[in-house]
Amino acid sequence: MLSRNVPRGDLVARIGGDEFVILARRAVPTAEISELCERIIVEMNKPIDFEGFSCRCGISIGIAQASGIAPDARRILVNADIALYQAKEKGRNCYEFFTPDLQANIVSKKRMADEILTGLERDEFTVWYQPQFETATMQLSGAEALVRWNHPDKGVIASNHFIKVAEELNVMARMDQMVLEKALRDQMRWTALGVKVPRISVNVSSKRLHDATLVEQLHGLAIDPGAICFELVESIFLDESDDVVTENIDKIKALGIDIEIDDFGTGHTSILSLLRLKPKRLKIDRQLHADRHAFRNRPVRSIIEIARSLGVETVAEGVESLDHADLLRHLGCDYLQGYAFAKPLPFDEFSRFTKGFPQRKAS
Repeated sequence: MLSRNVPRGDLVARIGGDEFVILARRAVPTAEISELCERIIVEMNKPIDFEGFSCRCGISIGIAQASGIAPDARRILVNADIALYQAKEKGRNCYEFFTPDLQANIVSKKRMADEILTGLERDEFTVWYQPQFETATMQLSGAEALVRWNHPDKGVIASNHFIKVAEELNVMARMDQMVLEKALRDQMRWTALGVKVPRISVNVSSKRLHDATLVEQLHGLAIDPGAICFELVESIFLDESDDVVTENIDKIKALGIDIEIDDFGTGHTSILSLLRLKPKRLKIDRQLHADRHAFRNRPVRSIIEIARSLGVETVAEGVESLDHADLLRHLGCDYLQGYAFAKPLPFDEFSRFTKGFPQRKAS
């Protein structure tokens, strides 16, 4: 198929497994290369009959262009591979041209990956807490535990700057366990200080929920019923065929750990899925209630009404102002969380905040 689509004189070769190379022996305009890539993608997407089954293939393409009188063939292949890596990150059926900026990004990600592994060994990751409040009384109802990186050179780094790389490194389960253990220790410290934090919500990755030893690990921790909530994203429980996840969730709830669905309203959850999972709370994604005009369409009210009919509580995250909080209170949301009340705080600042002392500005 590749040979049929490339101009005569160009080389097509298989370099191993499912990887192929096209070598153009002449200078080719970028537009012509793009056209060739799009043509190959279309051809590869056509169904293939294999022993009576219709099969479809996906493809990712990385492109590197030579320059100079005597280009380095090995370097060109490396650059094409870097571009291929970027194309795969975008999803199947994409192509990407190599650029110096792309190479710099790859090098930066590799450096961060190395630093994350070192940071885990040196215990550089810690936990900050964002308060949650009961809407009706504005009493503290709990806090969300958020991982932070105390980088030795860059200072405190929020999770959105390193989580994606941590996921690619396959260390999210390790981070989840670290956050849970530190949250439990901080709960005991608050109790000793006379600070009451009714519950702490911790994020749990899909990787951790797929761990067959998860429940055994939890049995070894002193967790009071209702004191800890596991926040799951919608996509984790949409796969009804995953017996390990389903069994783990049932056993987690049996241990007295509540289940919350994070960023609710951005996925494709059905009411039947909610009935099967029976979460304690839904966290309504901030995108649904950030714009006041969105209330005219009543999506948030509908979510709250459905949750209430199922006996499920609701938490609005990303509340930015007191007016915003009043609107959510009017709609019947049970709990509120956001910068209108407090940013995520390290342990000491959170302790002072809950005791009513002046709050330091958190970054």
